[in-house]
Amino acid sequence: MTEKKKQAAVYFVFGCLNTIIAYAIYEVLALTVFSGEELLAFATLVSGAVSVVTGYVLHSKFTWKERIAGKKEAGKFLVWNIVMAVAIKPLLTLGFQKMSFLYELAFNIFQAIHIPFSYEFVETTGVFVLMTAVVMVINFLVYDRFVFGKKKDKGGEKIDMEGVRKTGEEV
Repeated sequence: MTEKKKQAAVYFVFGCLNTIIAYAIYEVLALTVFSGEELLAFATLVSGAVSVVTGYVLHSKFTWKERIAGKKEAGKFLVWNIVMAVAIKPLLTLGFQKMSFLYELAFNIFQAIHIPFSYEFVETTGVFVLMTAVVMVINFLVYDRFVFGKKKDKGGEKIDMEGVRKTGEEV
């Protein structure tokens, strides 16, 4: 397995773990603290904020552990995740909502094999899964090239992605 494939696999594992953590926090908050329908946005906000922090920690310590992970990288990670949350995820969600033929097919299959999911559940879950899959691919590319772009050097020097040593002023 190539180094990039290993890195993608590690990213996938920790991305899934981070998604599960965020979803668990959302569900706990939605069912207890922010249980009113009008308050669900707060549960989303809190779980999203926790997800950004845990995502940065997990990816900087495991996925891109050979790369520099300081304040500058944390800032880029935060800015990118805000752009993703405010612009890209909503656009993807709108696009995937238009794929009703796919959700109707899935709903009919579930009905045929006697799994009692409602159409609304199939549709909302389908939209979320497709959006999350696309977001994971985009995030991997952005994190790899933009957020965690500089490699650590064993001697304390920084190395750019082309392997060129940089001094502190150049980085």
